[in-house]
Amino acid sequence: MKTAGIIAEYNPFHNGHKYHMEETRRQTDADFLVVIMSGDYVQRGEPAVFNKYFRARTALMSGADLVLELPVFGAVSSAADFAGCAVSSLEKSGIVNLLSFGSECGSLDSLRAQAECTDTETEEISSRIRQGLKEGLSWPMARANAYKTAGYDAVPSSPNDILGVEYLKALSRMHSSMEPFTVTRTDPGYHSQSRIGSFASATAARKAIEENDPDFLMEVLPDPFFSCLEKEGCPAVTFDDFSMILNEKILAASPEQLADASGMPMDLAAKLYKNRLRFLPARELTAASKDRQYTYTRVSRSLLTFMLGITKEDLSSFKEMDMCPWLRILGFKRDAALLLSALKKNSEVPIITKTADAASILSGEALRLFEKQLFTSELYRIVCEIKTGKSMKNEFTRSVVIL
Repeated sequence: MKTAGIIAEYNPFHNGHKYHMEETRRQTDADFLVVIMSGDYVQRGEPAVFNKYFRARTALMSGADLVLELPVFGAVSSAADFAGCAVSSLEKSGIVNLLSFGSECGSLDSLRAQAECTDTETEEISSRIRQGLKEGLSWPMARANAYKTAGYDAVPSSPNDILGVEYLKALSRMHSSMEPFTVTRTDPGYHSQSRIGSFASATAARKAIEENDPDFLMEVLPDPFFSCLEKEGCPAVTFDDFSMILNEKILAASPEQLADASGMPMDLAAKLYKNRLRFLPARELTAASKDRQYTYTRVSRSLLTFMLGITKEDLSSFKEMDMCPWLRILGFKRDAALLLSALKKNSEVPIITKTADAASILSGEALRLFEKQLFTSELYRIVCEIKTGKSMKNEFTRSVVIL
C-alpha cells in the first residue's frame, strides 16, 4: 500500500492544491493521500479564512482520503517547527511512506543542496541577517543575501522552497523512511495577487474573498469549495474579527505575561505593553508593531500566540513529546477503510476521533495541551457565531467529516 502524505493549510483550498493532489497520485501511483492540515489558525500568524471542518471537507471532495489536524502549537510556529510537527505527525501515523509537497524550484536536488547549505548558521551569517533586517529586507531575502555574501549560492528565499528545505531537514533529523517528492507550483507566486489561467495563490484567493469577487473565485477555486460553502455555512473571517479579544488581552496583561507568549521577543512585548492603551484593529496593530528587526509575519504570529494563550513553556513541552502527542482525525472517506485500519494498527500515538474520548485517551501534559488546543478552536467558533449571529456546533458536538 503506497500512501502519500501532504502537509497543508488550504487557506483556502484552490486549484493549485487540487493540481498538487492529482499530480502526486499520477506521478507516484499512490493508493491513498493523507493530509496533515493546520486547524483554525495558520503559520502566517492569523486565523484561517474558513474553519478546519470546511477546509477538510473541501480537501476530501477534491482527492484526499484522510485529513488529520496539525496541532495548533506547530501550526502557528516558525517554518522549522511547523515542518517538524507535520513530518513527525505523518511519521508517527505509521501509514505514510511518501511525503509530497509543492515548491517553486520543483527540484529535490536543488532543495537538498539548499538544506545542506543552511544546516549550520554561523555567527557571521547571523550577523549579516540581522544587518539585512535593519536595512529593511524581509527575513528570507536577508538570509539569502547573508549566505550569498558568505560564499553560498543555493539558499531558499521563496516561501514553499523554504518549507521544502525544512521538510527535508526534518526527514533527515528523524531518520524517516518517508521518501520526499515535490511538485512544481503552478500559480504566479505565493504572494502574487494575479492569476495564470485557473491558478492563483491563496493570497489572491483570500483577497478576492474579502472583496467579495465571485468572478475571480469561480476561476481559481474548484467546484467542491462552493458546494462545501453551502454545506458548512461557515463565515469567512480575518484577524480583524478578533481585534476586541486581542486588545482586551493586551490591556489586561503584565509585561511578563506578554513576554511569555510563544515566539514573542522581549522588546516587542515591551512595545505592546507601552502602547496597551492604543486600541487598533489586529492587522493595523501588527503593522504598527512591525519594525526592521521583525517581519510582519513574526509580529502577527507573536500576537496570535499571545491571544491564544500559547506560552513558551507550552511549545517547549510540546517539543519534548516529539511535537506529536496525538493524532486527531478531522475527516475521511468511507472507502478508505483499509487506510484507517492501518492507522489504528500502526500509529505510535493515540488517535482521537471523538473529542469527548480525549480525557480517557490522553493524560498529564498531553491532555493539558489538548485542552488548550480545544480552547483555541472554541475561540474561533465564538468569533464565527458573533459574526453570523448563528449558533454553531462546538468541539464536543461537532462530528468528523465522513464522505
